[in-house]
Amino acid sequence: MIEGLFLGSLEVLSLKKLALLSLAIAVLMISGCLGGGGTSTIVPSSNGEDEQYTQTETPETSEIPTETQTQSETSQEKASWASPWDISSPITVDGRSYKIVAIKYRYKVRHPDSEKVFEYIVEKRKSQTEIMLYGGELNLESGNVEKVEIGKVKVYEYYTKLTPVSGEFGDPVEFYVWTSDPSSVDTYFAYPASMTLLLAPGVVATKVASGDKFYIFYNPPGIGNYDYMPYTEGSLDWFKNSKDVESLYLSFMVVTTFPFWGALEEDNLYSPHEESYSVLGFSYNYRVTPDSEVSISEHTYRTSKVEWTYSIPGGGNGKGSALISASLPIPIKLEGVFVSPQGDGWYLSMELLELGLEEA
Repeated sequence: MIEGLFLGSLEVLSLKKLALLSLAIAVLMISGCLGGGGTSTIVPSSNGEDEQYTQTETPETSEIPTETQTQSETSQEKASWASPWDISSPITVDGRSYKIVAIKYRYKVRHPDSEKVFEYIVEKRKSQTEIMLYGGELNLESGNVEKVEIGKVKVYEYYTKLTPVSGEFGDPVEFYVWTSDPSSVDTYFAYPASMTLLLAPGVVATKVASGDKFYIFYNPPGIGNYDYMPYTEGSLDWFKNSKDVESLYLSFMVVTTFPFWGALEEDNLYSPHEESYSVLGFSYNYRVTPDSEVSISEHTYRTSKVEWTYSIPGGGNGKGSALISASLPIPIKLEGVFVSPQGDGWYLSMELLELGLEEA
């Protein structure tokens, strides 16, 4: 009977509502993988100051009014958020096509196991360059792997700089990824930190450094050279065992895989409206409000404010807001909290500071 009710409900859902229903299922799956301890809530600051953290029982989700907008559109202009978080594709600004080659943003995050909000300035850029590639060769007599110079190779460089405002790292962290195949890395370009890149196809070399700590990985097979083994220098333990790095990566994964964004691919961001839906204990409410214009790095973008709440069976809930532009695949501002049925709460905040564009 329950299965029939569920399938019957799906028949009347639009693609947008199906995406939002999948939100709840995804949140349940993510919460199972990203568990923490304790029940927690973040109270976002309304005056721009640092967020306040309080340890308390998970509150009920505050709802956005769900009355249907009856106001007719005052303009025939329409625009949707066509490619959420996809910064690998060209964008159109002022009638011209550009590639995003650099971004800089402020990022705040609180891990479910922590009571402190950590803050970093994240700088990213990508370009083509040339590096000296090394490899390893096994010395049969000594049994040691010796470093061998292979030569200069042309690569795509992906650079990240994490500057701590408040975090466990005292010095900035610089992260380089050099690859022969940009398509395998572009997906993670916006991520503040991603160890996944070490395993991406086509990776030729990587380097992570902070102060006197460093790690370098050379991978000749990344250019099809199987005569030499991969070769490493330094240690990666200080980076891969970092709670900050884990929080930066996992929290960004939570927000970029948030199925709610799919609903905005059908919505007109230039028309104020509200939506709500609930089925079998899963519910969402959201509101879209056309906002003002924002200038970033010599370009001006028309924006809309999106606010949302959701709840899932067992007590999981979340709320947040974002300032987005139909011209950009990433939010200009974003703040939200995501709480699992177990009470594990992720808080994150993001503000886009600079954007580097190159004509496509």
